[in-house]
Amino acid sequence: MNVRTAHIVAIAPFMVARAKSASVGRPSLPVDETTAGGRLRALRKGAKMGQEELADHLGVGRPMISKYETGDHQLPDYVVERAGQVFGVTPAFLRYGDVDSRMVAVRGMVGAGARIEAIENPPWRYVEVPASWGDAIPLQVSGTSCYPVYNDGDDLVIRGEQRLEEDEFLGRMCVVETDDGLGLVKRVRRGSEPGRYTLESPNGPPIEDVVLHSARPVRAHYQK
Repeated sequence: MNVRTAHIVAIAPFMVARAKSASVGRPSLPVDETTAGGRLRALRKGAKMGQEELADHLGVGRPMISKYETGDHQLPDYVVERAGQVFGVTPAFLRYGDVDSRMVAVRGMVGAGARIEAIENPPWRYVEVPASWGDAIPLQVSGTSCYPVYNDGDDLVIRGEQRLEEDEFLGRMCVVETDDGLGLVKRVRRGSEPGRYTLESPNGPPIEDVVLHSARPVRAHYQK
């Protein structure tokens, strides 16, 4: 039995148990295992553990467990690591639903108002990504314009070659390269005319009507 099968076998009996014990008049809702929060909830339910008990194990308040499970708040790294220890699963399983992972070196720094700077000299740092992400590009955040979404020193992962596909990046936090060579982490909105965009920061004024060379959504976030 491989690791992926073991995870499925371990969780499946608890899914059945949950359905049988559902309250009268309240439908048994399926767990969304396509999200990190959904997988956390499935594991908690499978272990017959309440949110309060899990909160104690993870060192957070009970309301945060609800936010993690519903996707209102991203699971920080320390929560992923502790949950992995509680339920005996890998961080990759919790983050991606993927038990096959690999480590990739952080390749550069990206921030507010600066070009992406390559990290050329060892020692490099590594982050975990799904093995299927052969095009993963980890970058370190430099600056505080994206606080509290991203902190100075956090790691982000983008994927693939430089590209500019509106249906992929509009409304999302992205690593963008402007037409004049700047590399920034921003939320991208439409500008005043086609081909121009507004770049928003949680902790800074927007940059309006920018011409972009590329915009790649943030696919993973690792807190400092």
